[in-house]
Amino acid sequence: MAEPTFRFSPRPNRAQEIDWHEWNQDTFQQAHAEDKPVLLSISAVWCHWCHMMDETTYSDAQIIARINSDFIPVRIDNDQRPDINQRYNMGGWPTTAFLTPSGEIITGGTYVAPEQMGPLLDQVVQYWEEHKDEIRDQLTPPAPAKLNLQAQAPAPESITKIMDTIRQQFDRAYGGLGVAPKFPQVDVWDLSLIFFTATGDGWAAGMTVRTLDAMAGSALYDAVAGGFFRYSTTREWTIPHFEKMLEENAQLARLYMHAYQVLGDETYRQLADQVLTWANKFLLNMNGLWGGSQDADEEYYRLPQEERDKRPAPFVDPVVHTNWNAQMISAQLMAAALINPTVYSPIALTALEALWDRMWDEKAGLYHYENGDAELAGLLTDVAQFLNACIDGYEFTGDTVYLDRARTLIDYADRVLKADNGAFYDQVDNPHAPGRLQHRQQPINENALMAKAFLRLGTITEDDQWTERGRSLIAAFAPVAEEQGVFGALWAIVADRAQAPLLTATVVESHHRSGTALRQAIFGLFDRNRIVRTWPVGSEDFSQSGYPEIPMPALYLCQGQTCSPAVTDPQGILEALQQLNAPAAPAPEQPHIPAGEE
Repeated sequence: MAEPTFRFSPRPNRAQEIDWHEWNQDTFQQAHAEDKPVLLSISAVWCHWCHMMDETTYSDAQIIARINSDFIPVRIDNDQRPDINQRYNMGGWPTTAFLTPSGEIITGGTYVAPEQMGPLLDQVVQYWEEHKDEIRDQLTPPAPAKLNLQAQAPAPESITKIMDTIRQQFDRAYGGLGVAPKFPQVDVWDLSLIFFTATGDGWAAGMTVRTLDAMAGSALYDAVAGGFFRYSTTREWTIPHFEKMLEENAQLARLYMHAYQVLGDETYRQLADQVLTWANKFLLNMNGLWGGSQDADEEYYRLPQEERDKRPAPFVDPVVHTNWNAQMISAQLMAAALINPTVYSPIALTALEALWDRMWDEKAGLYHYENGDAELAGLLTDVAQFLNACIDGYEFTGDTVYLDRARTLIDYADRVLKADNGAFYDQVDNPHAPGRLQHRQQPINENALMAKAFLRLGTITEDDQWTERGRSLIAAFAPVAEEQGVFGALWAIVADRAQAPLLTATVVESHHRSGTALRQAIFGLFDRNRIVRTWPVGSEDFSQSGYPEIPMPALYLCQGQTCSPAVTDPQGILEALQQLNAPAAPAPEQPHIPAGEE
């Protein structure tokens, strides 16, 4: 068996002198056998304070010796083990958690300075010696999610409650939510845009514009190289944490493109282009997929461009993560429709193929990350994100291979992740896993993404079973979403889709007369509940549709039972949509006849 590989600060440090163990059964059995508590360090290659802890606390000779003698030290990478991070994170990175040999938390926190670590180690050892007989084998299962299993459709008032919470927490002075630290919280502003289009609520649009403009014009955005930093330590967006993450930049690129679609501000489209250009320049690997992050280097990022050009760019983590790559693929497909198909379409479709080829295995399932070898199969986050990226691939290209892959991923999720209540667990069942990994969870966001995929597939295939499954799954989580407030925003986005009027865009084409231009044009237009499907002439779907063979290629837009005439030129799409959305002519007004004058 290969020796485990741990990653430390790129600057000089002695953290590797600690006898770090991997997270596995052998490690926790050793803790039991030696009757020692476990020191769990959750680190990340992009994390500034993780590097600082390596260079300070974990480089102190006395602390190194003390940890090696009195603890079983375990180190994990946050990006590679989100399942562990979900259960043990103590409020940020690094997480420094002390566990029993059974994996229950004794105490913990984030960064611990050297002068604090010595006394903390003493306290943990003393507590363990005094209480180990009563806490040694404790492992508290998580409280079950409060699901409404009787609901068949999401309640509109739940969405309104979440929007009310967003209004209450909105920072009128600087945009964003709350004070500090301040995160982009993409789902919140995506929901606000959707709420604006659904209700005409100008306040929702105003909050979004204030926030998007503030972030783009602040130190949170790297105006030299492009790309957003992870978050700001100040309310005013003035002092960022300088790591750049694939996931956040994929989400932000889509948010700014969405804002361009809804509000028509060209600067939002330009900014999304800059973000994606950064990602493709710095994170895109030779294998056609993106690495996970670019390191935080405060000194480098504070330099003007001419000085930066003289220095090497900060380290890029080349490890591929399925869920993050799937989100970037979706963003690049959107950019191919809205910004530049020549640039973004080949990158997105190459990545879509590479992700399937490298991370899907018929026997093992869907892997989470690749670092030499593909690792950690069976996380719901990967299935949910990749599933929606495959549907995006189908809508953008019309190629049914992506629908086949989507069905394969659903079959896999149903087989290894589906619970008796119809919701999905976050990971495959592993009752012998160490610590809290024994207990599976039903996360709201990933279940919402599964529901979104079901709703999309139901319309694409005209199979009501998919649609009803999506509606009931999203409805079940309404109580959880209301409790989570602003963190229920992604649920609310999908809940809105489940009840919004349906817009189907059907492209009719043949091998000789492709509907690519029509398909990409409608793919780039926003609607709260729109799908794009392709029916080649001669296919079973086309034969049953009643659409004529001529004109072809043609696009048919339908809302409910009302359909537009055939659209044969992308320039005609907006007019067709306006005709569909035009209000029906009012009935003739009846004359008012005062009482007593009949």
